[in-house]
Amino acid sequence: MASRRPYDDTKSLVAAILGIPALAALVYLLLVLVNVVWRDFGIAAGAVVFALGFVALSYGSYRAVELVRASGGR
Repeated sequence: MASRRPYDDTKSLVAAILGIPALAALVYLLLVLVNVVWRDFGIAAGAVVFALGFVALSYGSYRAVELVRASGGR
């Protein structure tokens, strides 16, 4: 195992402190958007927006974790 630099744990902690509330805010915004689309355009359009938003949030979370790992974090 490669030696870890002293600030690697700090970078991981900062990423978690900033990332978890940001993800929660994005999920809330997705649900608000789905509600608005559902109200204005129907359940089918709301389901499409939800599916696309879920895929986008999943991919964004995956990329964020990979960037933290690549930068030397956990």
